[in-house]
Amino acid sequence: MITRLSEVWPLLERIARDEGVLRIGASNLADEHAPLYDEWIGNGHHASMYYLAKNRDVRMNPSQRFPWARSIIAILVPYSSERPHAPEDALSNHIARYALGDDYHDVLDRILRKFEERLTQIAPRSKTWRYVDTGPLSDRAAAAQAGLGWIGRNGMLIHDEHGSYFFIGTLLTSLENDIAAAAVADRCGTCTRCVDACPTGAILPNRTVASEDCISYGTIEHRGDLPANIGGHLAGNAFGCDICQEVCPWNRAPAEAHPAFTARDEYRGTPVTDLLKFQQADFSKLFSKSPVKRAKLAGMQRNVRAIKG
Repeated sequence: MITRLSEVWPLLERIARDEGVLRIGASNLADEHAPLYDEWIGNGHHASMYYLAKNRDVRMNPSQRFPWARSIIAILVPYSSERPHAPEDALSNHIARYALGDDYHDVLDRILRKFEERLTQIAPRSKTWRYVDTGPLSDRAAAAQAGLGWIGRNGMLIHDEHGSYFFIGTLLTSLENDIAAAAVADRCGTCTRCVDACPTGAILPNRTVASEDCISYGTIEHRGDLPANIGGHLAGNAFGCDICQEVCPWNRAPAEAHPAFTARDEYRGTPVTDLLKFQQADFSKLFSKSPVKRAKLAGMQRNVRAIKG
């Protein structure tokens, strides 16, 4: 009977290569960054994302929800670091790069299902649970503990070869983790480019981000009028923000994007101001299977009005 990850690891690595996964690693369950997360919540830096304060015990130790869990498989899947050539006012120039293609939740979930299917075949007694930014689990902490990078000054997971333009998916398993994580050095050093470039000063000294000051939070998660400290400093961002990644020196040679995250032609050909004329049906059609739907039509129209004054 299969009980350890090492017994299935070559197979998982093969699936990862076939599915366009950039890196794969494994970590134990306990979140070594839990005290920092606790401090972040305690200081109210989750803003109106109240759901992040729930299930804190489960977030710090998933075995409290899944007693059978013994390990976490973490994968990195790259998205494009480059914007496609387009007119200055094109929508593609005003939304974060991660949202230029298909919804990453769906894409990574399909990949993780491939792992589950094979594990079910060769280790029928094993159990799994998928997370793609969808539950009480710190994917960045799991990936860092799996040796896939370090948590940078901007709070992003950074890989010394591929930078930070990638998504993280995680799979809890009932198999024991006996995969040695690669040793990863923290290579931010004394660099403060991301801190200096952030228009709203959202990056905190402890390598977390104050959501209440973050452009990504404001344009995506916040409902109602934009706070003045965000709305007046959007720097052209109508959905999300890449500024702290754009200035990061570790993003000089990012990996080639997974095909699912190729920028959509419709975004290149649509002026961002067209959103102001949209009805719900127009919005739903243009952003079908896109993470932009998270901001909703009203939110996107609010953001466009703010960047256009």
